[in-house]
Amino acid sequence: MSKPWPPPPDLESIKELVRDADVEGFIEIHEAPSDEYDGEAEALFQSIKNFSTADLLTSNLTPILDSIWRRSFNVDGDELLLRASALESLAQQIERFFGPEAKPQVRTNS
Repeated sequence: MSKPWPPPPDLESIKELVRDADVEGFIEIHEAPSDEYDGEAEALFQSIKNFSTADLLTSNLTPILDSIWRRSFNVDGDELLLRASALESLAQQIERFFGPEAKPQVRTNS
């Protein structure tokens, strides 16, 4: 029996995407532990876990990420604007992996 494509978002994948985005630079710059963004990833997952594939679009995800960042990092206005590009890139990654145009990802030996 084949699984549906694209698969629905799962918590571990969302954690990995949020961690890799490292919007605040905590992991790369400040060498924070890899679970630094788990709270934000869990909040995001709770917000989107019941979304249909068709709804997993950057335009729907970015406002959710903005809201999570406002609450988690107490940022607004200009401070949130400084993160806008990184948050939009994260939303695009989520759409790329789980949205309506998602393609199977293949690991290559490089």
